[in-house]
Amino acid sequence: MLLLDCFFGRCSKPSCDDCALRLVRSLRIALKSRAMQRCEDTAVEATAACQKPEPVLSPITKAPQKQDAIKKRKRLLAPREEIAWYPTIKPDLCNGCGDCKVLCKPGVFEPGAPDPAGIQRPKLVVARPYNCLVLCTRCVPICTSGAITLPPKEEFERYVEYLD
Repeated sequence: MLLLDCFFGRCSKPSCDDCALRLVRSLRIALKSRAMQRCEDTAVEATAACQKPEPVLSPITKAPQKQDAIKKRKRLLAPREEIAWYPTIKPDLCNGCGDCKVLCKPGVFEPGAPDPAGIQRPKLVVARPYNCLVLCTRCVPICTSGAITLPPKEEFERYVEYLD
């Protein structure tokens, strides 16, 4: 059972530092990130498949081809300190697995205060909320316990301009 608990993020150990099953946790994180990447790729392919095929034109009247679904760069239209886009963690749901900390490159998450009894791992907290990238939602699906929530995307689209 210990192996499965570690794989699904329900391990009761306070830390993974000296754990023999540390590789299991690394495997889980790698599989999740690969699954997330696959979901993003299939979403792009699905939107491309829904489009009508372009009519074949003669070489003389060849129209410029549309760019395929390429990730566009984002530029903020307001200072980052004025945009309240950052995650919140429900402490009663957080199991302290640390997957969000490992995944988040800007370093938004940090472990909170240690458990006084030393039984559970420390819950994670949002230590640097303004390091979070606006409209990034990668941490929500990686959270095994569903503790991470973000504000609605629609309210923050006005702060972002997409560049070619």
